[in-house]
Amino acid sequence: MMNARITRIFLILLLAVSVSGCSTVLTRMGAPVVKLEDGKKSVGDFAKYKYSGGIRSNVIYLERTPQCSEIAEKVRVSQKQVRGRVFSMVEIIFFGLGFIDMGKAQAVSELSKTITPLAKYNTGKFVVCGEKELAANEMLVIEDKQRTFHKQVATDANGNLDLGTVLADENRVLNLSISLASDQTRAVSFIYTPGR
Repeated sequence: MMNARITRIFLILLLAVSVSGCSTVLTRMGAPVVKLEDGKKSVGDFAKYKYSGGIRSNVIYLERTPQCSEIAEKVRVSQKQVRGRVFSMVEIIFFGLGFIDMGKAQAVSELSKTITPLAKYNTGKFVVCGEKELAANEMLVIEDKQRTFHKQVATDANGNLDLGTVLADENRVLNLSISLASDQTRAVSFIYTPGR
């Protein structure tokens, strides 16, 4: 008889706890957790061209693709964490009301989420921001690897440069180094054979 009374009192207290929603109350009263995250990325201003092309039958063809800097946003995210899951589990085992409590605690956590934009910064990466186009009137530096000559010539309106025309006075096989005049750190090697 005494055990039945204690069990009833315990179950009534447990019912009162489950109805009050301990997990929800603890989540609502808890302090929000703040962390920094990367926000949206966007396209910034034009930065440079990315060049591509090749050489076919002693004719250089050159194309360029505009690239812009990538801009990222730093944001502060503040959100309350769900607390008191243990109480919800006990409520589920005895009364099944813990599901409602867990759902309400999760809703409180989601509704407390705030996102505050802090600053935008350049990531140092580049993204394509236009269509590939012909590299018309682009200055190229052509030199022999033995350093016997050094020429600076421009591509035509179609982004082409005929090496047969530029090197018409050369009648020997040449080991050429071809680079952009604006960036001579990158060069392409090419074996030029006259009349090919």
